[in-house]
Amino acid sequence: MCRFILYRGAETLMYPLLYDAENGLVAQSKNAQKRKKPLNADGFGLGWYTGHGDPEPATFVNVDPAWSNRNLAMIAGKVPTRHFFAHVRDASVGMPVSQANCHPFSFGRYLFMHNGRLDRFDSFKRALQKELSDEAFGLIEGNTDSEHAFALFMDTLGFKTECTPQEMEQALLHTIEKIMWLRQRAGADTNAFINFAVSDGEHMLATRFNSDHSVQPASLFMAHGVTICNQDGFKLKRAKAGETAAAMICSEPLTAQKSLWQKVERNHLVRSLPDGSLEQVPLTLPQQADLRRYW
Repeated sequence: MCRFILYRGAETLMYPLLYDAENGLVAQSKNAQKRKKPLNADGFGLGWYTGHGDPEPATFVNVDPAWSNRNLAMIAGKVPTRHFFAHVRDASVGMPVSQANCHPFSFGRYLFMHNGRLDRFDSFKRALQKELSDEAFGLIEGNTDSEHAFALFMDTLGFKTECTPQEMEQALLHTIEKIMWLRQRAGADTNAFINFAVSDGEHMLATRFNSDHSVQPASLFMAHGVTICNQDGFKLKRAKAGETAAAMICSEPLTAQKSLWQKVERNHLVRSLPDGSLEQVPLTLPQQADLRRYW
């Protein structure tokens, strides 16, 4: 499974969260702490919002391991942003290492990432494609379950150029519902790990979900605080009155400051709030019998 970071807050370079933090994303690409297989070397991606009146994010993806790409270090160390996504990939079986398969995926103002896998994707891939509009099908350039999920999300959202936080959240939940229905109809009764992340440049959402209650979902943590980047590295502290805090959602804590990182509970959704903070709420999906409303 992959590892990712979502950041929104005070303007910052991406470099400290990727490289300087003791468990930054580049460190996780070499030796992830919260998964059995520690290597995430099958490519990487950045997506960031520029903040100069352009609502559409820039993206940079490559098939190199994150630790070996000098352009990643250069961009991360020179480009300031208030909101970015970053992802390191561990390719699932049957999903080749290619730029088209690297996250984050984007369309218009939206960014989308996935940490996890939809087991037995081949058994319902064609059925999912049949559910897509021509516009959504045209978004797909690779062959991952993740990019198909993004296309389904955009269809569910109706390809709106702007949406409310509630509309984006409902579209994400309905996307997961539709995936569960397709899996049920195809007899795909193995696990589905669905840690999705999405943003429209103003609001961000992430899920920690899996379909097998006997297995833990992929890890996910969140933090809200002031980031400190200096010669001593990257640190996080609680915000005082008047300080601009950053909201971060990460596959793994970036620092060892355990009191500042909150684990996202299983089958929960994390949403950003108007004041810049984060909250997690139960991710409530219909029971299997109720999924028949999609038939």
